[in-house]
Amino acid sequence: MLADIWTLLILTLLETILNVDNLVFIALAIDRVPNVLKERVRLMGLGLALLMRFVTLFLTSSILSMQRPIFHVASLDVSVKDLLMIAGGLFLIVKSFIELCNDIFSRKQSGKKTDIKSQLFSVVLQIILIDLVFSVDSILTAIALTHNMVIIAIAYTFSILAMIFLSSYTAQLIKSSPGLKTTAILFILLVGVYLILDGFHVELPKEYLYSSFMFALLVEVMRSVKKKVQCMKKKQL
Repeated sequence: MLADIWTLLILTLLETILNVDNLVFIALAIDRVPNVLKERVRLMGLGLALLMRFVTLFLTSSILSMQRPIFHVASLDVSVKDLLMIAGGLFLIVKSFIELCNDIFSRKQSGKKTDIKSQLFSVVLQIILIDLVFSVDSILTAIALTHNMVIIAIAYTFSILAMIFLSSYTAQLIKSSPGLKTTAILFILLVGVYLILDGFHVELPKEYLYSSFMFALLVEVMRSVKKKVQCMKKKQL
């Protein structure tokens, strides 16, 4: 019993950490959604993502079979998982490149009317599809720790609840600082590169990815603090 509780705690913490890239993507995805609908879209996307993770959990044997090679290219064995990683990586790179261009060249919203329903559907669909890509690695990591599906399901639930709690603050934080938003976009770009490399069986420890993001985040936070201190000094003068 104690061992199961310990496994649950470790798995929940691990799943929450692995969801950092997903958390940043969600914050960027809902950035252009009207303010009155952001909360609804965020909860809907994460709720459907949790439901999809339960579905993938019950299809564990199919997920494991995705690692089997389906064809060979040169000396590379390509599986369904590899193709999914490459496709997800390409999507993230294209998405981050578009967001980066919009962030640099067109900060002001155009006066054109947009179809709110299609926009909401697009954002929710993006959240679900990207979570599907991330959930493949997630379930493989979970199975490596335990074969108890109940523990994995509970850990998934807790990690998604943590994402629901943190995603709102993450979105507000990114929106409050243009520098943080640019850092988040570049992080998603690096995640896309990581997924493509993973699809081509090029091993790159995720610690490099997270440490570079944390360093860039720390630099931006220190810059913001310095700017606020200078503003306070000017007001005192």
